[in-house]
Amino acid sequence: MKETLCSLLCTISLLLSYSMEAQDYHLKVARPQSAALDPTVTVALYDDVQLSEEVLSQAADEATRIFHKAGVTTLWIACKSSAGDATPDPRCQGPPGLRHLVLRVVPRSWKSSDSIFGVAFLSERGTGAYGDIFYDSVEKLHRDWGAGLPRVLGHVMAHELGHLLLGSNAHSREGIMRPSWHGDELRAASMGALLFTPEQARSIREGLSRYP
Repeated sequence: MKETLCSLLCTISLLLSYSMEAQDYHLKVARPQSAALDPTVTVALYDDVQLSEEVLSQAADEATRIFHKAGVTTLWIACKSSAGDATPDPRCQGPPGLRHLVLRVVPRSWKSSDSIFGVAFLSERGTGAYGDIFYDSVEKLHRDWGAGLPRVLGHVMAHELGHLLLGSNAHSREGIMRPSWHGDELRAASMGALLFTPEQARSIREGLSRYP
């Protein structure tokens, strides 16, 4: 009886051990394969407007979805806008570059035109790592067209990041890099169809592949 019980317990133990090893194995191979497929960009996000965490999170999710469609992974870091805030994430201090971009949501543009929703700061060579989002213009678009605020904000974020990743002359006649958005663009955005063109997506991936 004791030998039979011992044999049964040993068999159960071996089966449990095998099951756990199999689960760990699948986890270990799945994550590196997924990470290796798409180039990754880290975005340090500063919020001078003090939007709710929910709005910022949903906007970042929207921008993440847009870049995922282009074959690019985005990792977002919530950074503090003033020295008096809590201890900042050390990743916010990372050196800026094509794979570490910085976006700041500011109250308004320094120009009178409300058709401009943001700006990417590019050098004469067409390179840069910093961009601003003009919140008052984003909010006006949200009010005038009845589009969800996080969705509008997320698309503007993706647009300005697109300027930083594509360089000079990134505007196009279609897709998310159109220079101005009206009813057609907002309707496309509401359906999740305002995206980078295939050519733009390929250009972004190729640029990132050349950057260490």
